Amino acid sequence: MYKCILIPICALILCYLSGCAANPAAAKLDEEKRIGIVLTEAGLGDQEWNDLAIEGLTKARDRLDIIYTYKEITPELTYEKALQELADEGMDTIITLEAAAEDAVANQAKANPAITYIAFETELEADNLFGYVFDTVQAGYLAGVAAAAVTPSGKAGFIGESSSAYLEGFKQGIAATSKETELLVRETSPEDKAAGSKAAKELIAEEADILFAEPGDAGKAMLQQAALANIYAVGAGGDQSYLAPDNVVTSAQLQIDHIVFDFLERFSKGEELPEDNMVGLKEQAVGLSPIAVVSITDTVEGKVHTATQKLLESE
Repeated sequence: MYKCILIPICALILCYLSGCAANPAAAKLDEEKRIGIVLTEAGLGDQEWNDLAIEGLTKARDRLDIIYTYKEITPELTYEKALQELADEGMDTIITLEAAAEDAVANQAKANPAITYIAFETELEADNLFGYVFDTVQAGYLAGVAAAAVTPSGKAGFIGESSSAYLEGFKQGIAATSKETELLVRETSPEDKAAGSKAAKELIAEEADILFAEPGDAGKAMLQQAALANIYAVGAGGDQSYLAPDNVVTSAQLQIDHIVFDFLERFSKGEELPEDNMVGLKEQAVGLSPIAVVSITDTVEGKVHTATQKLLESE
């Protein structure tokens, strides 16, 4: 009995004295990079921006030597506090996802020069701080191509801010695909659900039969109205076909899952991040989700593919 107890104890002592150098799990933990991410107030389960970012991190965890943790912004947990907590927890790299984090991440990057910060939806730059924005003009352009390809009435509607890059791209995509398609615009805040619903009803009354909106609550309300009127719509941000499966033709996606994985893979290979702080089709940062309405798949896919190639060739 004593021998059975003594052997494991001796083994533990030898492991301690040798620093557990022969323990692969301990050695791997030392090699793993610790990644922290601060999610937006929408938190996990938003089926859009936050969930996509976590998908990218999970893929990196499974394929690269990383572990990750996340913080969700709340009224009590500000960006400054969340970023400081991640720094105190020993993160090697910290990621933020929205422009609202800009001031806090700039301050934290100065205070923690040994940590690398990636701040999406900002153009921040420093030795340890890399800001990136998504080319939403390109995303809107492809949405415009899809809209012009399927509208029976020749009228497409847009809901969002007049200064929106999505709107700029949407206009260009429609014009490049069909000179006969008319664009109707209703200006609303992307986060105003009631205004989005009202704008969608107005556009439908004016015989627009495909609608597109910036990502946000107004856009989700627009999709609901499109489903009620049984007309087509284009989602935005992530793949929104789940909100109206019979009506959402496709979605203009900001593929943060791909970009998060790509950036972490670059780090693992000792490569540098892109110099240009705008990422788009070339980096596979934007694109359209698969065409969800089977009856028009061939019509839309061909035109979207041709448009995508032209955009890539023009860069």
